[in-house]
Order: sequence, then C-alpha cells, then structure tokens
Amino acid sequence: MGGCALAAPIGAVVVVLGHPLNAKGGSLLVKLTTLAALPIGEAPRLFQVVTGRRDAWTQFPANAIGAVFLRRVGEREVTAFNASCPHLGCAVEFQAARDAFHCPCHDSEFGKSGEVRGPSPSLRGLDRLRVEIREPDEVWVHFENFKTGIAQQIPTA
Repeated sequence: MGGCALAAPIGAVVVVLGHPLNAKGGSLLVKLTTLAALPIGEAPRLFQVVTGRRDAWTQFPANAIGAVFLRRVGEREVTAFNASCPHLGCAVEFQAARDAFHCPCHDSEFGKSGEVRGPSPSLRGLDRLRVEIREPDEVWVHFENFKTGIAQQIPTA
C-alpha cells in the first residue's frame, strides 16, 4: 500500500525532470553532404541545416534552422562556418569576385579562413563549426548558433 502511494509522486518527479523545457542547448550533429560534392580548393558552398524540432510538448516538422558554409581544404579535411554574421546575426554570403565572405547589413568582410578583413563592426571572425568525416565520405557538422555582438564565441542556450 505504501509503495503504491509513493508511485504517483515519484512518477510526477520523473516526468517533470524529463520535460523538454529542462533540456540543455548544444550542438546538433547533421549530415550535410559528401566529400565528392566538395572539390578541393573550390569556393565555399552554402548548405541549409534542416531538422525537425520539439518545443515543450509540440513537435514541429522539418524546417531550416540555419545555414553552414563548407569548404574542402584537403583530402579528408573540410572547414565549416555558421552562415550568420557574428556582429548582429545577418546572413553572410560568399562573393567570389572578392574571394571573401561579406555581410551586407554593416559591410563586414571575412576571409576564407573566417578572419575579419578590413574595418568591420564585427568583434570576431566567422563562427567555426566542428566537422566529422564519416565512412565512406559523409560530411557531418556539429551545428550551433552563437551569441552575437561580443568578442567571445559563446553558444546560445
């Protein structure tokens, strides 16, 4: 009888602690392409990060949550940058004529390796993301967003 009386409160605690609102942020590991689709030394390519998500008790269908620039720099080495400007979060584009990333919101410019070039309101370079090359030749990226307007690369919660 005592065990049955405790089962309901213990069950409620488990449900509350496991609730999605208590989930911590972090990176999302996503497969974006293959090495064959990224020739060595070519201009960075933009890839949308598409995933389903869950907020509290609501399940959302797959939709774009961000974008990533990928550039293959070696046989099995790929660099990845979040496509949001670290200044205010505007969408960054790669301009082949300038051989650089450009943010049209405040005219910031970033080199191919993500560093700030010239005068810029951005306090840091583009946010680099971790890349995994999985067999046979899949390119997986740890996607995450970072706080804007600060010099440190701090993930958003």
